[in-house]
Amino acid sequence: MTANASPAEPEAPEPARIDLLLDLSGSMNENDAGGQTRLAAAKQAVTRIIETAPEQAPLGLRVYGATYPGQDKKQGCADTQQVLPVTPMDRAARTDAKKRVEGFKAVGFTPIGVSLREAAKDLGTSGKRRIILISDGEDTCAPPPPCEVARELKAQGVDLAVDVVGFRAPSSVRAQLKCIADVTGGSYADAEDADSLTGNLGTLFRKAWRTYNATGKPVEGSPTGCQDAPLVTPGQYLDRFTGGRDLYYKVKKRPDQRLQVSATAVAEKGYSRGSIIAVAAGPAANGKPSGWLREFEQSMGWANVISTGGRSKPGAGNETPAPDDTGCIVVENQVTEAGDKPMPVELLVGIADKTTQGAGAQSPEPRTGADAEGGFSFNSATPIGPGTHRQSIAIGEAPFWRVELKAGQKLTVKAGVDTPGDFPHSPTSGWGVTVYNAQRESTLCNEDHRSTELFAGRTGHFERVCGPWQITEQDDAKNPDSNGYDVPGTYYIQAQVAEPDDKAKGIVVPISLTVDISGTPRAGNSPVFYFGDAAAQTPTRSGANGNGEQGAASGTAIAAKDDDSPAGRLAVPAGVGAAVLLVGGITFYVLRRRRAA
Repeated sequence: MTANASPAEPEAPEPARIDLLLDLSGSMNENDAGGQTRLAAAKQAVTRIIETAPEQAPLGLRVYGATYPGQDKKQGCADTQQVLPVTPMDRAARTDAKKRVEGFKAVGFTPIGVSLREAAKDLGTSGKRRIILISDGEDTCAPPPPCEVARELKAQGVDLAVDVVGFRAPSSVRAQLKCIADVTGGSYADAEDADSLTGNLGTLFRKAWRTYNATGKPVEGSPTGCQDAPLVTPGQYLDRFTGGRDLYYKVKKRPDQRLQVSATAVAEKGYSRGSIIAVAAGPAANGKPSGWLREFEQSMGWANVISTGGRSKPGAGNETPAPDDTGCIVVENQVTEAGDKPMPVELLVGIADKTTQGAGAQSPEPRTGADAEGGFSFNSATPIGPGTHRQSIAIGEAPFWRVELKAGQKLTVKAGVDTPGDFPHSPTSGWGVTVYNAQRESTLCNEDHRSTELFAGRTGHFERVCGPWQITEQDDAKNPDSNGYDVPGTYYIQAQVAEPDDKAKGIVVPISLTVDISGTPRAGNSPVFYFGDAAAQTPTRSGANGNGEQGAASGTAIAAKDDDSPAGRLAVPAGVGAAVLLVGGITFYVLRRRRAA
């Protein structure tokens, strides 16, 4: 049985319906937005949202103050129009929307309250809905006061939130705009120029529809063992953990080939204390595969994924041949228990041999500027090079980037975040950075085992530095590097505010990511793994990543919800080593998992 069918798969949540509500009042003509008018900056920001919106995300656009330039308040305060109905962004819808935005003029009043009521009607009465308001001033048409309208909408009991960007809004106006966001459970962000408006608007838009985007060809691993397991070929697959069951798959591998297996469980409601995911592969002996590889990872509770992976060792005599070259893979599940909701699991399978070595590895073009915003999974991780990259994130997001590394090079990652003075705190919230190697297993950030810097009630600038770490080559004469840097290839960087207070989720904060790659690549024969022609979508422009993984649109994608686990479910390693929680200080000290030989 080959894994080419489409069995029951993790259910994808319905994407939120989103209505952009744009201020086109006369004040938007002010020429103080970084060398251009506020209107020009707003057009730029909204156009980028239209260009980058995923097709499955229904998007609409409403404006106010766009058509009446006179002084009659009754007419001016009725000046609100739905420019684009809420609809998925296919090619025709994008083209139409961009043309309409290009023709916008700012001439009138600021009827925020009236427009909020109409925008809520635009979104309908069912499903998850969000309004994203961009305004540079306060309502000039009250009554109704905008904050009272927001309370009115919330009191209706509908799943509707309003996010707000205050564009060059004076302090006297921010209170009104923040109130709209606060009472509806939305987010507020300030913007001073075109770049910050584009970035913050994009952040609010992203948070409305995804955190982690799990992808892969649907497959259903056997919960009973290798005998009736489906055969998987190189590629990425999407399965799910149910109860406490492990998942088994058959795989073909000759003795002259190397195998990589990686597994990523995607949390929707957080992990229980001490959750473990493990992968093993080899001939099935006594029902359990062994002999080729085995790796595991224990959750520390500060990420929306728990991931591990391993590769079989190179060289003759380092592994046990399998009958008919057919071995078995097991993904061991100590993450979910009976009664838990099914949890999405990505399975990545790759093969390296003389053929893949001859084909060579291809690397995607690194991105810069606005194009370097982090993605939301391993497969959508944004390729970047050395340098400093800046963007905003909404608390609850955990973006990914990727860099290509060769043996002999050194990697240093520095990530910073700035939290506002009124940032809500929990005892365990902090700033965390995780580096994953080419096997998608987490590496050690620092030799002192610091994993997250606690905010401890403080606000302002926080920074985490990982490295410098030397990239080495796995050697069959040595034990694996317990720090995880002995795998040349694609490395992934994930940054997030860990364990945020529920009131903090959605707050937009600026972050910076600085990557330094030094040293001279060492001459060698690093393996080139093939991960299939249709593993899953990747953000590469060249069509392949540094591990030979190809991008394609045939995979299934599902979005994981925000991890809203309470601090009581904080997963500290148990049975692996000691952990010290310094709630009053600034750091969690933990012992990372041991790598299995």
